[in-house]
Amino acid sequence: MVQYQGTTSLIRQYIKSKPHPWGFKVWGRAGTSEMLFVFDIYQGGDDTRSHLGQGGDVVMKLVSTLAKNSNYKIYADNLFTSVPLLDKLLGWGLQYTGTVRQNRLPNCNIKGEKELKKEGRGIFDFRVEDTHNILAVR
Repeated sequence: MVQYQGTTSLIRQYIKSKPHPWGFKVWGRAGTSEMLFVFDIYQGGDDTRSHLGQGGDVVMKLVSTLAKNSNYKIYADNLFTSVPLLDKLLGWGLQYTGTVRQNRLPNCNIKGEKELKKEGRGIFDFRVEDTHNILAVR
């Protein structure tokens, strides 16, 4: 979020959980050198989203300039991660690692946080989805 408190912009956003709640929402793709290669300023919805959702569409737009099947690794947070997005990126030959919200893992019977806490520190649970070769770890 790029801070902006003026009232003249039609693309200004409000997100109350951000340190600067008013401003411009900017999506970006950076490399390991921390150099920004591609960015996009959110300009509001246009009702043309695909089955990937807004987060998936953003990721696909930012990686569209990468060469397919070139072993790039994409890292993102839970706003963007979903199974359809992972499937599409794997089809492009791109690897993906990201946190995911529980409601975006349909039919995944991975142990809950409370169960793992009862078992003690250092315990984890995982599931592998064979058709798309996706690994979920908690």
